[in-house]
Amino acid sequence: MKLLLVNPYFQGVTWAPTLGLGFIGTYVKENSNWDVEIVEPILENLNEKQVLAKAGKADIVGLSCYTESRFQCFSFAKKVKEVNPDCKVVVGGPHVNSLDRQILEHYPFVDIVVRFEGEEAMLEIVSGKPLKEIKGISWRSRDKIVRNPDRPLADINRLHYDYALTYERILKNWKDVETPHELRKRKHIPIIASRGCPFKCTFCATPFICRGVWRSITPEKLVEQMKFLADKYKIGYFRFYDALFIGDLKKTARFCSLLKEEKLDVNFRIDIRAGTPRDILEKLRKVGCVIVGVGVESGSNRILKKIKKGATRDQIIKTIRNCRELGYWSIGYFMVSLPGEAYEDVEMTLSLFKYFDVFNFQFFKVHPDTEIYRDLKSRGEIDDEIWFDEKREDELFYCKDNFPSAFFARKEADLIIHRIYLDFDRDNPKVLLRRHGLKKGIMIYPLEFALSGMLKTRIGRKAFCRVKDMNVYDVMLSYYRKFCTI
Repeated sequence: MKLLLVNPYFQGVTWAPTLGLGFIGTYVKENSNWDVEIVEPILENLNEKQVLAKAGKADIVGLSCYTESRFQCFSFAKKVKEVNPDCKVVVGGPHVNSLDRQILEHYPFVDIVVRFEGEEAMLEIVSGKPLKEIKGISWRSRDKIVRNPDRPLADINRLHYDYALTYERILKNWKDVETPHELRKRKHIPIIASRGCPFKCTFCATPFICRGVWRSITPEKLVEQMKFLADKYKIGYFRFYDALFIGDLKKTARFCSLLKEEKLDVNFRIDIRAGTPRDILEKLRKVGCVIVGVGVESGSNRILKKIKKGATRDQIIKTIRNCRELGYWSIGYFMVSLPGEAYEDVEMTLSLFKYFDVFNFQFFKVHPDTEIYRDLKSRGEIDDEIWFDEKREDELFYCKDNFPSAFFARKEADLIIHRIYLDFDRDNPKVLLRRHGLKKGIMIYPLEFALSGMLKTRIGRKAFCRVKDMNVYDVMLSYYRKFCTI
């Protein structure tokens, strides 16, 4: 019997594999006699036709559904049923947790929706357990949609990712593209040591998905896993994708002590919150942590309070100054067009960019299962049917074009984002050269310098908007991003 697990994303750029599929695949493979295959089309250079050929030989096809790729996901699910009517199509992932009933109503070719974590539910599905007895799933009983009770959160120390399932095909040449150029000479691997987050940021679905609980594997198990991967695959750099790596200061300190004892020659990257104690940052730096990402979101105290970030501007600046003094390569995550945001708030955000080596500045997008989404629903600006309207873009930007309460228009925010990226590279050539390397940096710098100048003129901005309205823009941007990350 064959279980095929797919991240059905065929267009665009994928920065990292879907770790959740690895955990599900490992759990099924180790606890059943099923054959398991995990497919990442973009990372494997596979087109839809090639993946459908694999689906035609599967007994169950599991699809990971993200908000940004939901239309690709359901389009692919329909085609799977057409080529293999007898297989079960199971959909899970961050997008489906509270939209399960609507998904089954809109898409008759989807057989089962797995809500929240999927390891135990998928094992019970492949084992043939009666669907009515499987917690955490929604399914059809003839013409009736049945929503079983939620499944309790699993003990994640019982779960792991067997990288043998994907390493040679997917991960062997994978790189974290936000690292300095010199680190890309090492072998990279994505990893996760915890799930969940106890904080309640209004833009994030994690509090709902993980029920406000932070869980981690033991420091002993984590160091053992890192040592195994370093030995087996010669890994020199670990990119942690935890929503909150430092959820327990004692556990983090214990992890640092154990890693120091092992004397592993590795580097790694984590994401931290503003307010992380300096002594913990020092311990992590001494055992190989070289990159920290900081979820800043906004530089305005008013907006930080409104989105319940649990941090202040002063805490952000203090934390990132500590990181720079300790020699970290720092990455800042920011958003523009948050609810209630105006020009003065954006200016306060932009003033923080100078503290970082790299920043990720995104147009704020609305996601289901977030407090902001629930607030927009309560005001009548949105309803669940919006996620099934294929006339809309894949990403639901919070802008005047979509929401009366938004301050910024879509094109206006896009211009701000593109201009800031180009201005930062223009004003920080040393950082650009370190990020891309000397040869590629010399090629990129004149182009970004010219584009930065263009966006400062009225004619240039108009030209940019006209090109952006054309389909060719996304293709050009995709090729440019790939060039910058090779």
